[in-house]
Amino acid sequence: MYDLIIQNANIVDGTLKSSFISDIAILDGTIIKRGKNLGKAKEYYDAEGLTLCPGIIDIHTHYDAQLTWDSTASPSLDLGVTTALIGNCGFTLAPCKPEHRDLNMLNLTKVEGMPYETLKKGIDWSYQTYSEYLNLLEKKKLALNICSYIGHSAIRIWSMGEAAMEREADESELIEMETIVKDAMQNGSIGFATSTFEGHNGYKGRPMPSRLASKGEIKRLIKAMAHYNRGIFMLTKSNNTSIKDIERLMGDVKRPVMIAPVFYNPSKKDWAINTLDDIGLLKEKGVEFWGQVSCRPLTMEFSMKEPYMFEGLKSWNIYMKENNELKKNNILKSVEFRKKVKEEINDTSKNKLFVGDWTKVKLIKANAKNNKKFEGLTIKEIALEENKDPFDWLIDNALTNSGMNDLFIAELLNADEMGVKKLLMHKNSTISLSDAGAHLSLLCDAGFGLEFLGRWSRDLDIISLEDAVFKLSGKQAEICRIPKRGKLLPGYYADMLLFDHKEVGVTKTFRVNDLPGGSSRLTVKPLGIKGIWVNGINYLQDRKSNGRLIRSYLP
Repeated sequence: MYDLIIQNANIVDGTLKSSFISDIAILDGTIIKRGKNLGKAKEYYDAEGLTLCPGIIDIHTHYDAQLTWDSTASPSLDLGVTTALIGNCGFTLAPCKPEHRDLNMLNLTKVEGMPYETLKKGIDWSYQTYSEYLNLLEKKKLALNICSYIGHSAIRIWSMGEAAMEREADESELIEMETIVKDAMQNGSIGFATSTFEGHNGYKGRPMPSRLASKGEIKRLIKAMAHYNRGIFMLTKSNNTSIKDIERLMGDVKRPVMIAPVFYNPSKKDWAINTLDDIGLLKEKGVEFWGQVSCRPLTMEFSMKEPYMFEGLKSWNIYMKENNELKKNNILKSVEFRKKVKEEINDTSKNKLFVGDWTKVKLIKANAKNNKKFEGLTIKEIALEENKDPFDWLIDNALTNSGMNDLFIAELLNADEMGVKKLLMHKNSTISLSDAGAHLSLLCDAGFGLEFLGRWSRDLDIISLEDAVFKLSGKQAEICRIPKRGKLLPGYYADMLLFDHKEVGVTKTFRVNDLPGGSSRLTVKPLGIKGIWVNGINYLQDRKSNGRLIRSYLP
């Protein structure tokens, strides 16, 4: 007798096979059979012709901290994500010595937009080593499946302390880091993640530790990852790093490489597609590279207190590193400082987060009464009315009128529909970049999968439902070497999503105050979701945690 039979489902199984109406039988969390007249079960569920597909696999999240206080990884599971990869960009919380906890939290506060008070109150520090961290996650009774990267920045802090943010590693430190990576791979890490991206700055505006690593260090840690003939190398790359440079880093290591982020940039229209094409040239040599792309515009809320969109600019670095408020204000007043920032913003030779399009930045909430009339207008429109340069108005407003805490929303990259379509359909891309768990007060892209099924497959009709499901599930499992997930086939785990294709999608973002310490975050709700099964248990129905920490992978 089966535990569950789902009847009358329109099955899209994650293999690119055409959809078909069928029943599906589950026993002990595993799919046993598909077809009709499957026999008896303890429970039956009538899908009534709705679409049943594998759960979404989100390969770019930052739930490393949140999972220690929230085993559901809210809101991802409610949005159809049944498997998530944490530790991306190398920004992990393990390993971590007690004396380094505060530095790691302060770094995450800056680089990933996680409120310090939330981290301080919420993180369960019942571990030090990476393997102890994984054991802790297992004890938390995860509600979804989790795969974990071993992260470069955390490794450097463990081995080097504060010096990790100041210099390259010496030989003894490198040997220790190699040992940590090998041990992590033995204990169930999916791979090794790092970042060289200019916008990734930590406490006091200093580069995150991985950005101080030499190329030789990264090469050695990649080799350590591949010591047991498995593992994925994940890199959030700098603007100056070419695909050829990454090939040189890999050397003779033939493991999959995940490159992030690959966004469509209107000022450098060919950059993203050329990156994916360059990846294709390596694949012809038998080297497996993938570019992580997004199906959503990169939109974020911000204030001038935390202007993330400027923090990758070299000219902004002097402001970030200053701690004294009076001196910070004097920097903002400086004509020379403003000139340098504006020149860098308008420099089209560089691939930047913000490309100077002030028509894409709106004032949402003003604190000063005399600015309330500007709410809903773009900075370009406000600047015209005030007869100022847009950047000068933004800075002047921050220095007066209580404007440092005014709330803006910016549409930064990935906004051109046709440009994004080319990236989504490219054979060398993989759809991800939700950043779920990070930048909580700035954005919420955790519902990217539902938006892909709804907006891109249904509304825009650029991709078949079967292909869309494959890109969100089966393809991700194949790339990441995750065994028996991502497809609704006999012998595979029953991670499943039931939805109405006419309704599937997400709501607009809204703000809630539910983080430890009372901090707020942006979130969304799902549309059209009727059931979410994790290892055979309907989470929406039972709210029972049935996820697993995945520690075994295919070669």
